[in-house]
Amino acid sequence: MAQAIRNSSNGKEMIMPMHDTPKYSPHLHCIYDEPAPTGHIGRGTHYSVVQALSWRSEKGELRQQASVQNVAIIWDEDHDERIIPCIEALHMAGLLYAIAIIGERKGGIAIVLKSMCAAYMSKAQMSAYQEEVTRTIDKVVNDEHGDYWNTDFGAFSETPSMNEPGYSTFHRQLINDDVQKVDTYIRNIDNLWDVDVYLTAAEKNRLKMSLSPHTC
Repeated sequence: MAQAIRNSSNGKEMIMPMHDTPKYSPHLHCIYDEPAPTGHIGRGTHYSVVQALSWRSEKGELRQQASVQNVAIIWDEDHDERIIPCIEALHMAGLLYAIAIIGERKGGIAIVLKSMCAAYMSKAQMSAYQEEVTRTIDKVVNDEHGDYWNTDFGAFSETPSMNEPGYSTFHRQLINDDVQKVDTYIRNIDNLWDVDVYLTAAEKNRLKMSLSPHTC
C-alpha cells in the first residue's frame, strides 16, 4: 500500500510506501530508513529521511502557514543516534529550514544547505546562520553527552563545483569516499526525496539584478 504526500516547498506529490519506520523523534516523522550500511560507499554509509514542519521560507522569512520539509540524515557504520537531538534543537530554534542533508561521522557533523537558502543569504547572513547552528549543536552535544563535535558546512548547487576550495574536504567529512561518488550519492538522495530547493531561472535573474551595483 502507498500514500501520496505533497511536499509543500516545491508542490510535488510523492508516493511514499506505507511501511514501518523507526520513531527517532516526536518532532521528526521518519519516511524512509536504512537501519544498517547499504551498498558500497564510505565506511558503512546509509541514510534516512525525516519530515518536519517549517515556518520559514527558503529566504528565511516567516510563513503564514507551515510547509513540510524533507531532511536526509547520513549515517556512518555505527548509526549514531546522538545526532537526532541536534536536529531537534535546530528544528525548535527555527534553523532547520535551510538544511537539506545533515550527517555525522567520527565526531563531526556535516551540513548541506539548500541551494535557494544559500543563494539568498549574504556573506554576513551566512556567517551568522552558521554560527547560530554551530552554537546550537555544541550546546546539545555538551549538555547531553559532555562531548564536542566539529561542524562543517557546504551547499547544494545545480552544477558540481569540483574545483572550489574546500569542496573535497567537505565531502570527505560527509562521506569518506571519492568526491564524485559522494556527489552522485547525495544528488540521488535529492532526486528521490526532494530535499533541496532550487532557484528557477526567473529567480536567478531577479537575485542577480538585486546583487548588481546600481548604475545611473
